[in-house]
Amino acid sequence: MKIIAHRGLYDKVVAENTYLAISRALNNNSLVGVEIDVRLTKDNKIVVIHDKNISRTSNGFGIVENMTLSELQKYNFGSKKFYQTIPTLDKVLDIRTSKIILIEIKINRNVNNFYKSLITILEKYKNKNIYLMSFNKNIINKLRKKFKYYKVGFIYLTNKINYNYKNDFYVINHNFINKKQINTLFKKNKKVFFWTLNKFNELQKINSQIKNIDAYYICSVYKIIHYLHN
Repeated sequence: MKIIAHRGLYDKVVAENTYLAISRALNNNSLVGVEIDVRLTKDNKIVVIHDKNISRTSNGFGIVENMTLSELQKYNFGSKKFYQTIPTLDKVLDIRTSKIILIEIKINRNVNNFYKSLITILEKYKNKNIYLMSFNKNIINKLRKKFKYYKVGFIYLTNKINYNYKNDFYVINHNFINKKQINTLFKKNKKVFFWTLNKFNELQKINSQIKNIDAYYICSVYKIIHYLHN
């Protein structure tokens, strides 16, 4: 099984989407890659965080897009044991690796500013194995026109998958996969990322259905990864 660590390889002491969790995943020989989330700050910097509000994942409070990078870096996004400032995308991409870095672009507004900041960073990392995905088709379409050396795909939340849309790969919620879709995906002959598997029986079920498809499993629970690869 090809496992992607969802928000890095995190647990009770290593927090999600931190530099430590991400580097930990990329240095784990049992994993093929890592999935991270990125957002734009008030001063047009790109940081790695899932939520739009920092209260759940840090000891601070505020909305990411309303805060500057320096304001965000005042807070601990790690744990009591491992203090971590919020990582920037370029710092993460500086990690030496040939593994997949699957980047989810979290965007509510300011598509043009996000796009400009993102391409400035990505131009420096053409040698990286980067996959770009989002629920926002505007940013995906802009990136597709710009980049030929990165893979770009739209994230599907439901079973309504547009196979005519020019995805370089597919990102599909595992709850909605069925036999017809599996047959169609096989004919498309592209990588498929299934998200997000939280329980071992979910992983077993979908793995038993998939044959002859280049499938990757985005797992968010450390126990699954630990169980499979130890």
